[in-house]
Amino acid sequence: MDKCPACGYTADTNANYSKKIGGLLRDRSPATRKLMNKIAGKINKNVPSETRIKYFHFLYGIKDIDDEVIVRSIDSFYKGKHYYKGKGFSYLRTIIQTREKNNEAIKSNERRMIGTAPPIINHEKGETNE
Repeated sequence: MDKCPACGYTADTNANYSKKIGGLLRDRSPATRKLMNKIAGKINKNVPSETRIKYFHFLYGIKDIDDEVIVRSIDSFYKGKHYYKGKGFSYLRTIIQTREKNNEAIKSNERRMIGTAPPIINHEKGETNE
């Protein structure tokens, strides 16, 4: 059996994909699960070539990625309405995987752009509490 170069999945011809999808979704928080099901519905409705098997491959490809990264990536995908442009699960998986790789740099850049909260100054003593 050959492995997928994108996610490392090895194909199983006797697979029960519904059961496997359920198992991968159970590992996520309820809020993330709800968001993933919502975006999957949008993709399945607007991109006819996407199937449950592709949804499973998508879930398998992001199984080790933190929920925070997934939520931010799906939010970006949703706001861009990429599902109307024919972008499916593989496109979203790539967004999530790329964001995971760049997560620390993104946070650092956001801190530089926005800055941090100013220190709390105690006016009675003239001290700064950080």
